[in-house]
Amino acid sequence: YPIFEAYKIEFPTIKMKTMKSRWGSCADKKGIITLNKHLIEKPRECIEYVVLHEFCHYIHADHSKRFYKLLEGFMPDWKKRRSML
Repeated sequence: YPIFEAYKIEFPTIKMKTMKSRWGSCADKKGIITLNKHLIEKPRECIEYVVLHEFCHYIHADHSKRFYKLLEGFMPDWKKRRSML
């Protein structure tokens, strides 16, 4: 989270639930990041990737080139981490 304080993003509410087709989701307008409860069974690198991915949606709410450029700036090996999921 400290990375995102510079963007004036308030710390979101973190929720956990079973999700069938996602590892996480972001409701940026509501200030909620929801994580799949099965994510805890994955390696730490995967958890870090999903959390960072969802935080990046506070800056770019889509999956545009700008979103992935931001993600890569924070985590250059994100593709490797995602493939581990």
